[in-house]
Amino acid sequence: AITLRDAIVDGLLPAGEVLRQDEIATRFEVSKIPVREALKRLEAEGLVTFIRNRGAIVASLSTNEILEYV
Repeated sequence: AITLRDAIVDGLLPAGEVLRQDEIATRFEVSKIPVREALKRLEAEGLVTFIRNRGAIVASLSTNEILEYV
């Protein structure tokens, strides 16, 4: 099963893509609470950026940064 983290690292969710909690929760069949926690964890890893009034977006990563996650 693919995880949100895998989808970002593998490029399935491109840089700048808005990550909507309700859509992610539906896709992974979980409630919004674990999605919110996962997004915060991914932010700590540098994979997600929170922007005021927009929510979470996929962060831009360099090739070297991407290789660190693979």
